[in-house]
Amino acid sequence: MLGGLKHMSREELQDVWVDNVKRGYNDITSLSKEERIWFTLEPLTTDGIVDHYVNYGATNNSETIEDLKYLGETEIADLMLSINQKFQNCVPTDIDQRNEELMEMDDEFLDEIDSKFWKLCEGFETRLYKYVEAMFGSK
Repeated sequence: MLGGLKHMSREELQDVWVDNVKRGYNDITSLSKEERIWFTLEPLTTDGIVDHYVNYGATNNSETIEDLKYLGETEIADLMLSINQKFQNCVPTDIDQRNEELMEMDDEFLDEIDSKFWKLCEGFETRLYKYVEAMFGSK
């Protein structure tokens, strides 16, 4: 039991997650702070930090970093900032441009970042799930 709420499994939270994702994809500003944190950070726990840049996640890169810092996940935020610095100007919002620049990055650098991320991920995933359960478990 967390904060007086009954423990809810991820499956029990699935409908809330699906609604959150639909709204987030349409307009991230329509999400509450708590919903946005879940929307930006959950994909990191399953797909990883490099995938954030390869796919849609980097569209909300600054929000993701802000949300990581909000939850105290500064080490992961710093890893993302390290990748951000490797882009020519800033993280491109255009996915094709972003992937082009990623392909030019040093594989060893990205592998090192990825390795560091996955070492931090287990604790991060647990903390994020506890946050999500506390925020959405009674809905």
